[in-house]
Amino acid sequence: MKSDNCGINGQTSLDLDEVERYCRKTTLLKPSQLCDYLSLDILLASETFQHTGSFKFRAAICAALNSRGKELLAASSGNFGQALAKAAQIVRKPCTIVMPEQAARIKMEAVKSFGAKLVLVDTSRETRAQALSKIASANPEIEIISAYDDDRVIAGNSSLGKELAQLDFEKIIVPVGGGGLISGISLGLTRAGHKASLFGAEPAMANDACRSLESGHLVANESEPPTLADGARTLSLGQRNFKIIKESVNSIYEASEENIKKAVFLLFKYANLKVEPTGALPLAALIQNREHFASDKPVLLVLSGGNVDPSVYCRIIEAEQSN
Repeated sequence: MKSDNCGINGQTSLDLDEVERYCRKTTLLKPSQLCDYLSLDILLASETFQHTGSFKFRAAICAALNSRGKELLAASSGNFGQALAKAAQIVRKPCTIVMPEQAARIKMEAVKSFGAKLVLVDTSRETRAQALSKIASANPEIEIISAYDDDRVIAGNSSLGKELAQLDFEKIIVPVGGGGLISGISLGLTRAGHKASLFGAEPAMANDACRSLESGHLVANESEPPTLADGARTLSLGQRNFKIIKESVNSIYEASEENIKKAVFLLFKYANLKVEPTGALPLAALIQNREHFASDKPVLLVLSGGNVDPSVYCRIIEAEQSN
């Protein structure tokens, strides 16, 4: 079944009231020790305490509530998969999630814990898109829902932008993978009349969004980048997302793998937060490009999630502690 998109690109807007009813408010923190370390005033908006541990639940519940499919199907590195599995459980629909074999085991277990069927793919032999197509062709009542290139997903993420619009800031940095979060936040801020400068953060080894914004057209990675930030292992931005990003995002900054690890550690040490590498991208980009973020008001960093494999997290913390 074709994805039933509505609400962003020229059609009737989705009502976010029911979406917001299911979601937790984002957690706001002003970590004085981290501000002192950076010599910069920052504010953290952490989605690590959102249902299923990331902002993806906002997107998933909006998509599930507005889906006409009798079953739901999605590909995910983990966060959207477990979020859609939870959302499908809420709306009482069967759900299948396709994940790469190298995905974090904690995310695989979460998908199964919400009652969804898990299908693992060797991405060196078959793309997730190919696996989705194969499953969908065998079941005409199943609906494929993109983790980012879907109007309902963008609308769900705009609920976070709507919340953040109540804050006083001039600059905001948001993680970028497929572009669903940053495009949603952009819409939420714009609709609320907030005129902050919006910046993206992505891994240097997965810099398709940066290259796309600079060139003015979509640029794709040749294969899924093996970055530590698994939520940014997308081949390219979504078409819907890129349209919004071109109009609203000032710049997209790259972060090295070293600075991503450092950011994870600093959030642990100075903010007492467990944040996954993708969620730490805004801080990593800030560390790498600090001179671009001087401001009279706090710089707002959106930490997108905290679902990190315990063994990976421990290795990062132990390695950074010894540096």
